[in-house]
Amino acid sequence: MKVTIKAASTAAFLIVAGLLIHNLNALYLEPYTLGFEDKAVDYANMEKIANAQWSFSFTSSGIAHMVVGFSMMILGLGLYDLFRERRPAAARLVLLSACLSGLGFLLTGISDIPGTVVAGMLREHNPEHGTGILLMTTMIRSVVNILAVIALGWFAGQVAWCTLKTGLFPKWFGWYGWLNVLPGIASLAFPPIGFAYIQLFPVWMVALGLFLRRQAG
Repeated sequence: MKVTIKAASTAAFLIVAGLLIHNLNALYLEPYTLGFEDKAVDYANMEKIANAQWSFSFTSSGIAHMVVGFSMMILGLGLYDLFRERRPAAARLVLLSACLSGLGFLLTGISDIPGTVVAGMLREHNPEHGTGILLMTTMIRSVVNILAVIALGWFAGQVAWCTLKTGLFPKWFGWYGWLNVLPGIASLAFPPIGFAYIQLFPVWMVALGLFLRRQAG
């Protein structure tokens, strides 16, 4: 069990690295090098999307999404092992939410990298449908990314609940976890608000990685 928990700690730090890449892209590279200033408007502009494909920002984001996707599943498994003796039902929900979030991030990354390759091939052979293909791939990416953010908020809430019920992590960490639920809820009403998770989660995830490493001994 300790091996799994230690692996989960490493996964948490990999997620932090991915979140830092997302912050760099969202706060600096995309606004200042690609012209994405208003996410609610610019991500719907297919001309900007086409120009941004294979940029460092979009490519690094895709790789980070895939790393975060796999890491979320490992993190969920480690937390399941940690909580299952004290809160077995809640531990299963932690694992489920982590896997759903991981799947969303993984599919986002697949859309970003191999999906872009496929879309490029389709546009090359069907130039009359170029904009439609971009709209289709953007829609698919947006939906799976929303799944990732909503499930990530659920994951944070489940870990917060387990934290406050078991006392394995500090109480402040549990209350901070409840704060991280908000971007996922907001995504249900207006998806662009969900991007707030990239600012809220890094500190919480660093703490989770440290606490898991301590639990692993």
